Amino acid sequence: MSHHGYILRVRAVGDTRELLAPSVGIFTPSVAQGEIVSAGQSIGAIEVLGVRRALVVPDGVAGRVAQRIGGTRTRVPVQYGDALIAVSTASVTDTSTPTAARATEAGTSLSFVAPMSGRFYGRPSPSEPAFVSVGDRVTHGQTVGLLEVMKTFNRLVYQGDELPTHATVERILPKDGDDVVRGDPILLLDSAES
Repeated sequence: MSHHGYILRVRAVGDTRELLAPSVGIFTPSVAQGEIVSAGQSIGAIEVLGVRRALVVPDGVAGRVAQRIGGTRTRVPVQYGDALIAVSTASVTDTSTPTAARATEAGTSLSFVAPMSGRFYGRPSPSEPAFVSVGDRVTHGQTVGLLEVMKTFNRLVYQGDELPTHATVERILPKDGDDVVRGDPILLLDSAES
């Protein structure tokens, strides 16, 4: 446990890894069934006596969320040792290395990941349009969102040696106001030239 969160314990069940509740509390998940998770990523938070702490995927665990406690519920009471999520490691080859870009599944998709932990915002203000939308083409140097860290807003700029100069946004993973951890995927991208 750290001051800000818990690195989760793992129970291996075949080609699945169950991430276990560190204590009794209320689990608020930030990942859905079918999403890809990797080491260092937050899967949500646990609230114990009014204190919320992030729940972080430990080193060596990466894969697709096969099952989540509570189904689609957003707040789930849990006991110590309950399996919060089950991660299928058979469906993903290597997503455990945090980099600026990560290949997913067949290697045709890339992801732009959070360079640091904070709260994600996809638009400059609630009344303004999003920096990027699904289907948009992004270019190196383009702002794709904001990351609030300690009450300071930092621009998320599309850049990185492993990212193509131009790419198309396939999916925006976090919603406005979602907390992200360094290495969490922000955008799923298609680098194929059209």
